[in-house]
Amino acid sequence: MLKRMAHILLVLGTVSSAFSARYVGEFLEIGAGARAVGMGGAFTAVTDDPSAFYWNPSGLGYVEGLKFSGMYADLWGGLANYSVAGVAAAVPGAVIGINWIRLGVEDIPRYPDYDNRYLFPYGDSLGGEPFPYEDPREYIIALHGEPTGYFSDMESAIFLSFAKLNEFTLDFGWSYFNLPIQLPVGASLKIIQRSLDDASATGVGADVGAQVRVRVDDVLGPQWPGWLSLGFNLQDMTRTQVNWGKGVRDAIPTNFRVGVATGWDISALRGRLILSYDTERRYTRTHHYGIEYGFHKVLALRGGWWGDEWTAGAGISVWRATVDYAYLARDLGTIHRVSLTVQL
Repeated sequence: MLKRMAHILLVLGTVSSAFSARYVGEFLEIGAGARAVGMGGAFTAVTDDPSAFYWNPSGLGYVEGLKFSGMYADLWGGLANYSVAGVAAAVPGAVIGINWIRLGVEDIPRYPDYDNRYLFPYGDSLGGEPFPYEDPREYIIALHGEPTGYFSDMESAIFLSFAKLNEFTLDFGWSYFNLPIQLPVGASLKIIQRSLDDASATGVGADVGAQVRVRVDDVLGPQWPGWLSLGFNLQDMTRTQVNWGKGVRDAIPTNFRVGVATGWDISALRGRLILSYDTERRYTRTHHYGIEYGFHKVLALRGGWWGDEWTAGAGISVWRATVDYAYLARDLGTIHRVSLTVQL
């Protein structure tokens, strides 16, 4: 019974989001890569791996060679599945990436439509008897109604990304003070496809991002082996239009993410400590906090806050492969994510 109720509520939420301009792109808010999620989504100024296409496309500029990445998560107790897969490749003078995100909800039960008159208690009758339900869902549950069929909700997006790492030295006019700076810039073109029962929609949007990263030891000396980074990501910069046909269009609001991060090589801990913070506002203001401790570039432990929900994670690197895990505690249910990155 509880599972059936969850199905019903999920259907109603999915239908309302599909035709609401505010939440039409909600599936793109879930994130990509277990490392970033484990750090609370505070990744705009940290990202330097294939998942950068999502958090800040400029971070792809740090990728060397050819890398494959993928992630999988079961959402809401298995009612939905979420997948991310892609590849990033360094080419002469730049890095390009192709990534795919998919959210699928299968076997959603279909029930008959009910008149609005049934929303009012005792306002009408059914078969000569007063209708005692305030909501059609109560009627369905009380009568153990069987669905008339099933349908699915499929939401996907393809990201085509480009990034370039720019490196230069800023001369402050003193012969002893030249500051090396890394300034990667990047952009993503995304093609969105949605399918809900017999309705479908498509849309095209774009993201642009940049990072500014400096070595702290270049300023304060070798006794301070760390770096400081500032990141920007303007998502859906043109308010991505999603077209359902027959003149029905929705728009995904623009989101501006700003992040700051710092990383330090700490010999006493035999590893590196990264602290990060992000803020964004698409629907409401959201703050992200993250921390990562990496031991000899082999083992990593992570934690963070995504809004008012906490996250945790871990990662292990062996040879050319890195496996990451993230735990996200949410009101709708705990989410476990696993991702894999391979240097091909």
